[in-house]
Amino acid sequence: MQAGGEARDTADLKICGKKRCENARQGSTLWFEDNYMGSFYTNYTLRGVSQQAVVSAMEGRSAIVTQEQDGFVVVYDEVSDDQDEQIIAALAEQLSSELNCTVLAVLNHDDDILWYQLYLRGELADEYNSTPEYFDPEAGPSSPQGGDAQKLCDAFGSSNVEEVESILRKSGMDEDGYVFAVQRHTDLARTLGLPPFSVAVGFRHLSRGKLPKGLDEDMPVRFRSTANPPALFTSST
Repeated sequence: MQAGGEARDTADLKICGKKRCENARQGSTLWFEDNYMGSFYTNYTLRGVSQQAVVSAMEGRSAIVTQEQDGFVVVYDEVSDDQDEQIIAALAEQLSSELNCTVLAVLNHDDDILWYQLYLRGELADEYNSTPEYFDPEAGPSSPQGGDAQKLCDAFGSSNVEEVESILRKSGMDEDGYVFAVQRHTDLARTLGLPPFSVAVGFRHLSRGKLPKGLDEDMPVRFRSTANPPALFTSST
């Protein structure tokens, strides 16, 4: 994510054990293993498309595309991990338009910001920022901005509108608010019925051989790049 024309270093990763995160917000169970949480990640969740169609649409990019699971395919794009919102928005719009599908582009920045854009058939339908004042040193704490629970639920076939609305609106300053952005993302994905591997995972995690819950070595994953793919994954041809 950029501020003042300069991108903050996304190479740094904070490690937060599962137990610590659960203790930070009682009752929240995260979908990653102990000592596995990248505080910087970006990914795209697509609904209603095949893995092969997504691989074709990602032609020429260095990316990892999961197998379709319960109607969803998740994309991890290498360039998007630099967290440039314009690049993320452009790819999300392209995929949604070209594949005529729903795309949810999500960014977690330093576990302080959860940002997303929802595209429906190539059109931006919804946008959300959990911490809109983050890059303004003179701004005080503010409430999350944007986010339409009804649109999200309609897009992903969920009836949990009130629960999604509560997840979107909680401020980090609230007594029962989210300490980490990944907690908010975890609750949102679970409530919408999205794959667990759409949370806390970006291209860099997978390219280093780190697998989240729901992905394993036997699950076909396509990797397209001019470089040699990680041995862990099945390379596309």
